[in-house]
Amino acid sequence: MLGTFVSIQATGSDRVTPECIQAAIDAAFRAVARVDLLMSVHRYRSDIGRLNRSRPGASVLVHRWTYQVLSQAQTLWRDSGGTFDCNVGKSLMKAGLLPKRCGSGATSPALSGTLGMAITLRAHRRIGVARSSSIDLGGIAKGFAIDQAVQVLQAHHMSSGVVNAGGDLRTFGQAAQPIWRRCPTDPSTAEPIGHLQNGAIATSAPYFTQHKRRVNRYSSAIVNPKTNTFCAMPNSVSVIARTGMLADALTKIAAIRGQLPRRLARHANARLVGT
Repeated sequence: MLGTFVSIQATGSDRVTPECIQAAIDAAFRAVARVDLLMSVHRYRSDIGRLNRSRPGASVLVHRWTYQVLSQAQTLWRDSGGTFDCNVGKSLMKAGLLPKRCGSGATSPALSGTLGMAITLRAHRRIGVARSSSIDLGGIAKGFAIDQAVQVLQAHHMSSGVVNAGGDLRTFGQAAQPIWRRCPTDPSTAEPIGHLQNGAIATSAPYFTQHKRRVNRYSSAIVNPKTNTFCAMPNSVSVIARTGMLADALTKIAAIRGQLPRRLARHANARLVGT
């Protein structure tokens, strides 16, 4: 799911049966799958697919989850001074990281500008399309998905659990969970970096990036919207935050800027983990 492997584990109280635990995990997987259906840029009928195909002046009704993620993305775009920007699909397509069919707006000569220029959030879950867009929520939706999975587990009365989606991980409960991270120089191995309790961690790294226009071996898939170039990352970047969505997005800001802006770090209760 979400272009990666997703694992979920949960523990119930003494009164919770194994069948109830399995039902909770199944429901959590369905939540992750729903995020993928709604926000994948690869899906023609997803909310993002429909937005990218919409002409300027259109008003698109989206699911409340999509609206929530786009709202957070716009806030992060504004508060990061434009460092975090989801309207970078065109650059990813040119590099071969996304297929050109991911949105007709990607080949439009009118395609330009930032996320804030491309869309406006209106009432009742409607998104106004100001200009042709090429939105890709790959830098934030995976974190949102693990948040939704955790909410489902908690709603099913699970006392603790871990949701891991390819580098984005969130834990809840009394027990601190061990955290491992791939070694940037040898991604086939992992190293322990500590324990995490009731929080989220996300990691961005260049080791699996394979695009046609790599400048050097450190080129990542993270686009710097200021320069329209791919961010160079000799090491991985990990961020711990209060939610998966914030941790996911903040790794991109940290990779581009080399640090977390204080305002965003305070808002997300976030910190940069050693790389």
